Amino acid sequence: MPVFHPTKPLLSLHHLILLTLPMLLLGCMSTPTPMPAEPDTRRFESPEYFAQKALPIVKASSLYARGGTGQGVRVALIDSGLNLELPEFYGRIYDPGYDFVRHQPGVIDVKGHGTQMAGILAANKNDQGIHGIAFNAQLIPMRFGDDREPFYFDSEIAQAWDLAYTKGARIFSNSWANPIEANTNEVPVYERLMGESLSMAKKLVAEGAVFVFSTGNEVKREPLAEPGLPALVPELEKGWIAVMALKNDGTAINLKSNYCGLAARWCIAVPGGDGSAGLLTTSKDSSYGPTAGTSPAAALVSGALAALQSRFPEMTPQQIRERLLSTANRTGIYANSEAYGRGLMDLEAASRL
Repeated sequence: MPVFHPTKPLLSLHHLILLTLPMLLLGCMSTPTPMPAEPDTRRFESPEYFAQKALPIVKASSLYARGGTGQGVRVALIDSGLNLELPEFYGRIYDPGYDFVRHQPGVIDVKGHGTQMAGILAANKNDQGIHGIAFNAQLIPMRFGDDREPFYFDSEIAQAWDLAYTKGARIFSNSWANPIEANTNEVPVYERLMGESLSMAKKLVAEGAVFVFSTGNEVKREPLAEPGLPALVPELEKGWIAVMALKNDGTAINLKSNYCGLAARWCIAVPGGDGSAGLLTTSKDSSYGPTAGTSPAAALVSGALAALQSRFPEMTPQQIRERLLSTANRTGIYANSEAYGRGLMDLEAASRL
């Protein structure tokens, strides 16, 4: 019968265990996942950055270092128009918009308010003056109203929102509000005075849009009409942010701002300037000057949404809105939700994975 002649000695069970054990142990050990490096914010903390005093308070450089600059995101600027010729807005205009005062495409800005808000939101990062919080975002400006109360322009506002939406805007910056307090007993008043714009807001929120409004500058404990609307129309809340204004250093409410009040669940706090020492921004004549109140505060939050959207492009605008609100700083004075709503906007926290 055949005889087996092994070319190598057979291993005993004891030897097999000794050889296999180290491999089994290595297989059970997981390789440590390296902690992500902290973002290098220094390259974004330029004189232009610090000239816009709100940016360090909300920790915008952390968002920039993580890639959130507003690149590719369109924002509707519903205001007094915009000086489209200023160098601060070269490359920042997605569409020249529509002028509902002159009834023609392309806006101008007689009052200058819209140009100021555009600077807070998206002025270029070009080592000149200041830059916007979302310096790579693109604007779609809409001009309405000028010196009259928004109630008189209900139809124009509705058309402006609709047109901006069709052009790709999903974030709507509204640095204005009708001069009556939000009041849950006044539903018929809102429906009568805001019939078309309220219907349009419901439609666009259902389709994923986010509206940003200033709480108002009357030093009251309740916001004005539009920022408080979800208290009357709950389906708006998922697409709504009210914004109250702090002093430049973020330490307290500024001299003008209304509280968040009944809008506390969808309200956030950001710097909005201190009287004559407002936030530096673009003027319609190409110079730089201060602006203060809840108007620049709302523009700042609109830009923050755009910058976060570019950081998290897989998220919807309404998911970005919830992220911004849920990561706000609620410690210390900001725990007072009646005044500060969800707290101080914190873009370092909002931009973390």
